[in-house]
Amino acid sequence: MLRRPIPIEKMVQEFKKNHPNSHLLKIDNFSLLTKYEVDRIKSSVFDLCGRKWKIIVKYEVDKEHVFIFLENQEPVDVNLEFQVYVVSQLKAEWYPKNDVKRVFSATSNPRGRRITNSMSLDDLKSQGFLIEDCIMFGATLPGQGTKRPGTAECFSLIEKPLNNKVTWMMTKFSSFDPEKAHLSNAFVVGNRKCRRIEVHPRGYKNEKGESFSVFLVGEGFINNELKTETFVRFKMRVLDQVNRNHIEETGWDWIGPDNGFPNFMPLSKLDEPYLVKDKLYVGVEFEVISVTKYV
Repeated sequence: MLRRPIPIEKMVQEFKKNHPNSHLLKIDNFSLLTKYEVDRIKSSVFDLCGRKWKIIVKYEVDKEHVFIFLENQEPVDVNLEFQVYVVSQLKAEWYPKNDVKRVFSATSNPRGRRITNSMSLDDLKSQGFLIEDCIMFGATLPGQGTKRPGTAECFSLIEKPLNNKVTWMMTKFSSFDPEKAHLSNAFVVGNRKCRRIEVHPRGYKNEKGESFSVFLVGEGFINNELKTETFVRFKMRVLDQVNRNHIEETGWDWIGPDNGFPNFMPLSKLDEPYLVKDKLYVGVEFEVISVTKYV
């Protein structure tokens, strides 16, 4: 097994100190990308030389190949030299080599520029880029007059996070306006806050009058946490209060405004054993969630 010459935490700090105008995206638990079929990761928006960027890693799960992109997040008015790469954890170098530079042409729209060749998972492991399920990607704007210290963040998939099960007890269900959306209290999972369960008692959009619709809503982050896209795999349930034969659906995606199930269950089933004494229980269980932090 390949071993790093120094701890990974020290390696990150050394990289930041020695590579100005750079940003590092460290990914922990890389093997979980395959398990949960996550085919891309986007960094937070970061600043290099007064401009906003993202690193994008695309992972072809079936072929086990990795591509790295640098994407502008605002107009770029001049041609810029740039480098995107994967960092060796065995020695002070990266792939492509440190002196390989490319040109990011002026553009007003977000556009990704990538290294020419993809990298296989086997090569990343055998050459010391992927060690102990951890890998580091970077972007640099070399040759700029202003030099700012490097920055870094870490993306990780967390299985069974804290507070991974939440149940909403809806009492006096008959008093809920059937034509409106209703939200549970906010709860925190990972570094996302203001996460809520949303229900539509008489159905949502095309399912109106046909289904009980259930969604997972992500509305914000814990203070000072990185505001990045969040991946989740979750199970939504309406609980059977008599036989424990719950109705359950599984979803997985990057959190958006409408992650969930418009046709979760037919309205004809919205009775005993699920709705008992005007009380309904709707729950969510998180199998995995992504968390991104500064390092």
